[in-house]
Amino acid sequence: MRRRLAGLLAPLCVMAHAQDNVTVFGVLDTYLEHVEGTTRLQSGGVSGSRLGFRGSEDLGGGNRVIFMLESGINVDDGTSGQGGLLFGRQAWVGLATRAGDVTLGRHYSPLFFTLVTYGLGGGMGWGNASNYFTDNSVLRVNNAVSYASPSYAGFKFRALAGLGENATQPGANIGNIHSASLQYDSGPFSANAAVETRKTTAANTDRFYALGASYVVGTVKASVLAQARRDDIDAARNDALELGLSIPAGPGTLLLDAGRFRNRSVADAAATAVSIRYDYNLSKRSMLYAGAATIRNSARSRFGINGNTGAALAVAAGDDPRSLVLGVRHTF
Repeated sequence: MRRRLAGLLAPLCVMAHAQDNVTVFGVLDTYLEHVEGTTRLQSGGVSGSRLGFRGSEDLGGGNRVIFMLESGINVDDGTSGQGGLLFGRQAWVGLATRAGDVTLGRHYSPLFFTLVTYGLGGGMGWGNASNYFTDNSVLRVNNAVSYASPSYAGFKFRALAGLGENATQPGANIGNIHSASLQYDSGPFSANAAVETRKTTAANTDRFYALGASYVVGTVKASVLAQARRDDIDAARNDALELGLSIPAGPGTLLLDAGRFRNRSVADAAATAVSIRYDYNLSKRSMLYAGAATIRNSARSRFGINGNTGAALAVAAGDDPRSLVLGVRHTF
């Protein structure tokens, strides 16, 4: 009887072991901001608040099934982020092999990884000039097939194809997105180049370019991030440049950032952003942060100061917003 019971339980034990590599994780980030006479509470200053599930199943031979489900959360009011999508940050499943990872679903684009790697303090957060000047609509891609290579001699390659699935004009490829990047890391030096295209109409394709690099001297990290956008109809042609310094100071890090935006399609629509932020580590998982930032807009530009997911206040053309923040982030 005992042998029979053990025989029945053995497959269940194997199944439980095969499925036990599932991690629940999350970030809670919220901040107080004083900007242009208004004091408000926002969610997602340095990082977007989220709840996620990731895991894998070992198939043997160095192969695994992998998945990610990640839901954005607005901590200030408890609503879902990314326009109310259930898993608006990421939702994909695929295979990890020795030749690389192939996944299908809603993904970050290769262009996104370039921006977050070389922007201030991890990029795309409050105080990050590129965060103000980037078109965020191309950083997540639906209906996408993604490939990420293994690292080889310091090089890593990413590629993605997003299918627009335009039902009103089938065959026109409208909405299709393609992106690729090449990363190189060697000791204190790191660099990455990325390109992305988006078919917006039968007559137009938007093209996005990014080039980033960083170098660590002692404990200080210096980074540079250049971006460009071009299209076929001369409606959106611009450039952006960001310079950043990360300096360890006491139990935290001092972050200095400056960026410049130039609009080649519209005259008098440039902008310059400057910020300072201090991240104070309470523990390995909890952090306080405080900072000050300003943007100087030209007569026809209206950039505001936003967080990772916290929206900027509306800015009138030519106004120069100033922001002071105090926030807390906890990861689990």
